Parts: sequence; structure tokens; C-alpha cells
Amino acid sequence: RNIDRRAMSRRYDVVVYGATGFTGQLVAQYMSKIERARDVKFAIAGRNAAKLQNILRLLKNPVDCIVASSGNTESLERMCKLTKVVISTVGPFLKYGTPLVEACVACQTDYVDITGEIPWVKSLINKFDKKAKSNGTIIVPMCGFDSIPSDLGAYATVKEIQKRYGCSIRRIVTYVAMKGSASGGTLATGMIMDKEAPEDMKDVFLLGGMRKVGVREEDRDFDEATFDRNIMSWTAPFGMAKLNTRVVRRSCMLFENIGMGYGECFNYQEKVVVPDEKTARKLLRSTRIPPHLIKKMVQLGKLPKPGEGPTASERAKNWFLYTVIGEAENGRLIKTEVKGGDAGYDETAKMVSEAAVMLAQMKGKLLEQKGLNGGVVTPAFAFRSHLISALNAAGLLFKSTPVAAVQHRPKPKL
Repeated sequence: RNIDRRAMSRRYDVVVYGATGFTGQLVAQYMSKIERARDVKFAIAGRNAAKLQNILRLLKNPVDCIVASSGNTESLERMCKLTKVVISTVGPFLKYGTPLVEACVACQTDYVDITGEIPWVKSLINKFDKKAKSNGTIIVPMCGFDSIPSDLGAYATVKEIQKRYGCSIRRIVTYVAMKGSASGGTLATGMIMDKEAPEDMKDVFLLGGMRKVGVREEDRDFDEATFDRNIMSWTAPFGMAKLNTRVVRRSCMLFENIGMGYGECFNYQEKVVVPDEKTARKLLRSTRIPPHLIKKMVQLGKLPKPGEGPTASERAKNWFLYTVIGEAENGRLIKTEVKGGDAGYDETAKMVSEAAVMLAQMKGKLLEQKGLNGGVVTPAFAFRSHLISALNAAGLLFKSTPVAAVQHRPKPKL
């Protein structure tokens, strides 16, 4: 009840923090598109008042602007006290993100973001999980392309197996097909993460979820170019797999802690599907490019600088399809398809916005879910089937079906 009274007194449902950045602008535009139909009151926030004014021109209706900076704790707390939920798009989060989460927990303001920085998420768990649980604040990092399709795709597959077959899940493999491009901010974040926390990223259970038997061979990061007979296609390492696998494993642990586990032997992996062996081997080499070479390519103008990113017409051509194959303990298979448009930007804006609106408008219902009482949690543990329904309604589609065998394409000649 105290939480309800606190939320009712807030001026805004959602504040978009970092609205002047590339992805932040898209989030602000998405919120502007849905605000009236969904009865959402939102504001935009950032360091620079003049730049915030420029963003207003991109929005359908005028909204309030809030000046706040990660270097000024007072400004962050003032902002947090005005809103039920903060969306943060300000990265690299390892560099700028912690003071805002601290302010959110102090002010009992719920929080979602688009980070992909696993070591930073681990630091949030260590610093804020206990306090957030004690005061009912829900902190949900990684609500963009990493890792909502993976986390909710795995969750949907687990639920379908449990419903149809009444048994545990042995393994899930997500096969990724997509067309997309990166922004400068994403590249800058990747370089900082590789530089700051290379050892942490080697821990496949950094966010939890290790099985009782310890780390198994099948838990290691997929790092090969192989022909996968399950889908009769060549596969290679997926660039986001090191992030997504950690999040899904944490969800597995969080559900296990409340007696809703995925399975004692549960294993989760991701691979990207490619047309042939040559492409698979080329992709394998590209995932091993060291950060200093990426930095050099940015400086030479071959890759975008922070603040730059793909145009609307370029993004309109982008798409993604996740084929999530879950194997039950009884050997039966369930396939969940997750598909949408431009993954890194347009659909990321949609995902994080829909998550924020759900926290603002349905927190009471979310807290009725078994085991959720606040804390630093995953998208699947916080939102469960509610967000799958909301994203389906918003055009980002999840569909689970039983399958006898899964084949994307005819077997190529080897």
C-alpha cells in the first residue's frame, strides 16, 4: 500500500533518460506515439537542455524536459522522485549507469534499461539487489534486443513444454537469423566492456544458474563454425550470445529459487544461422576482432561514432527471427519463433518502452506473481507472459508450437 501511495503521487509514469542519444530519441518517439492511446504521461531527460529542446521537435505532442546528469546525484534524485519508472539509454553503463540505479533504489522508482553489459549488471546485483527487494523497487536491466527476445523466448518455450508435457526442460538452443547494423554508442560500449571486464565475461554463470554438477562442456560459449543437423544449416557464434545466455541462466536460477525451475539439467545456447560454410568461418573470425582494431576502424570512419547510427530507411530494411528450440526431458520438441523488424534500434525502443509502461501501469499485478517482490531481476522474471502479450499486440511476435523435426532449409551438399 505504501508503494501504491508513493506511485500515485508521481507526476510522470515514465521518464526517458538519455533522450538525446541515438537510441534515446527512438524511445522518446515510441513513447510519444503511444502516450495518448495508452494514457501514459512521460517526460524526457538528459544533461543538455538545448539538445532536449531539439528532441521535442521529433515528438507528436509537447512533453516536459528534465535536466539531470550522472555526475550530479541530486539532479538524479530530483528526477526519480517525479516518476514511477525511469528508462535509461545512457551508456556505456559501466561508466555512467550506477548513480542512476542507486537514485532509483533510494527513491523507490522502478527502472529499465537497454544495457548489454553483463559485468555491470553483476555489480548492480551485488550493490542493490538486497535493498531493492526490501523496499519493493523493481530493477530490470537488459530490456532491449539484449536480452528480451532470448529471455522471453526461452521462458515461453519452457512454459509451453511444462503445459503440454508436464516435464522439465533438457536444453534450449536459439537459432538467430537477422539483418541489422550497429550504432557508434553500441561499439563504444563493446570496447569498454572488453577492456574493463575480460575475465568476468569468461564466467558462463556470471549472473548465476550453475547446475548442481558444475560447469559442463555444453555450458561453454559456442565458438565454432559447424553444420547443425538439428536445423540442417551452417551455424556460427552469435555476437550477443555471451550476453543473452547469462541472462537466461539467471532467469533459470530466479525461477528455481521459488520452485518454478526450468530443469535440473537445463542448458541454454545461441547460434547464428548462415547460408554456407564460408560465411560461417568468416563470421567466426569477425567475432574475434580485438577492441583496439574496432577503435581504429571508428577513427578511420569505417564504423559509426557515438551518436551516429543507421537511418530510418536503413532500419526499415532490417529484421530478425529467433527460432527457439526447446527439448523436453521426454525428448519432445517445442519451437518458439520470435520475430520483428530492426532489432538493435526500432524494436529495442519498443521493447524497453513496453516494459516501462507495464511497470508503471501494472506494478500491482506484477507483484502478485509468485516470488517477485523487487530486486535486480531479469525481463522474464519481472514480466513473464504479460510482456509477451504486450509485445505481440505491438507487432513483435512470439509463437510457440510443437514440432516433430525442425528444418529451416534443405540439407546442403557437404
